[in-house]
Amino acid sequence: MLASRQRLFTSTTKSSCCFCEREFHGNKKYAAKRHRTPRPKNVFTPVEPVNAVKRGERFAVRYTDKYGVRSDKFVPVHKLPAPRWSWDYDLTKDNVDFLSEIARNYSENLQTEATNAPLNDELWPVHDWQKDSKRCGAVGIKLGVHPIWFKDGSYCNSTLIQILDCNVVKYFSKEEYNNKTAALLVGAKNASPFYRNEKYAQFCRDAGIPMKAKCFRFLVTENAALKPGTPINAMHFRVGQYVDCLAKSIGYGFQGVMQRWKMAGGHPHAKLWHRRIGSLGAGGKVIKGKKMPGQLGGTYENIRGLKVLRINTKYNVIYVKGRFAGHINQFVKICDTSVGRLQPNTEEEAKRLIGPFPRYIPIDSNEELPEEIYHDSVHRMNDPSIILPSTEK
Repeated sequence: MLASRQRLFTSTTKSSCCFCEREFHGNKKYAAKRHRTPRPKNVFTPVEPVNAVKRGERFAVRYTDKYGVRSDKFVPVHKLPAPRWSWDYDLTKDNVDFLSEIARNYSENLQTEATNAPLNDELWPVHDWQKDSKRCGAVGIKLGVHPIWFKDGSYCNSTLIQILDCNVVKYFSKEEYNNKTAALLVGAKNASPFYRNEKYAQFCRDAGIPMKAKCFRFLVTENAALKPGTPINAMHFRVGQYVDCLAKSIGYGFQGVMQRWKMAGGHPHAKLWHRRIGSLGAGGKVIKGKKMPGQLGGTYENIRGLKVLRINTKYNVIYVKGRFAGHINQFVKICDTSVGRLQPNTEEEAKRLIGPFPRYIPIDSNEELPEEIYHDSVHRMNDPSIILPSTEK
């Protein structure tokens, strides 16, 4: 009886030890050490309850005074409507009047500087168009895409570009630039003077214009030079002409080859190869220019040969046929097209293929421009779309 009990105890102990060995998958000499420090179970990251989030308990210490009273002006950022912050939440009436006076004085000083600017003492001559002449362009803002219908019943998508507060900032002669060609610096959209350096601010002060949010450089010929401070509007272009639009494309970050280069990817039944690039076929090296994963977008793209179909003189908006890169409110560099077959060779072709040279100059200062200027092929929405023949005899 005693021997049977000893055999039972021995078998039980052995089985328990074997169970412990089977439970640990790894080197046995580390088993005891790991069993001494067991891993905690059911440990989760503490999550704030929904009611605590609604009450704003996380911000109780940040937005309360020493009495525990929470002020109405301090609101959690996630509870604020877009744009997430109201900068004038504590402005009194005196503060508003003070800021209005500062803005009024700034505009008056700007007009005084423009009047007393040294560039206003001289008059720049206006030259005639010659072959191989290259005039200045404009800087606009992309507003979106809108369909335009033609008289033959077809339609196309057109991109709206607004030329907002566009002025010539600086002129660089051929000797100042690169001894090959002259250049013009053109800016658009008035901006705060506190976010620009002193050199750029001096350019704007000499021209007598406010600070500009974005500037582009235009290579021009010397007979198309424009005086700094010269305004540029939508009439700088002509309906029917072709333009080139340069804008920064939308940045998508790091993307794979299927998104970046539109590759097909792997077979749906392939194992571990669905969205990969596949074989490089280079024999142990990567050939230069190989299409690989990388940064997609965020680069300046130039779309050439876009036709101007419509001009709105009231809001300085031009409608160009087609699309180009960039999101809404993106700055666009607009210039006469560089396509060879669209380059004018005679003065008659220049009046049709490019805008007024070197810029639009009204014949009469009191001239009233039509609000909308359409190309001959564009259908106006106010005109009847169907005209029935007359039945009278």
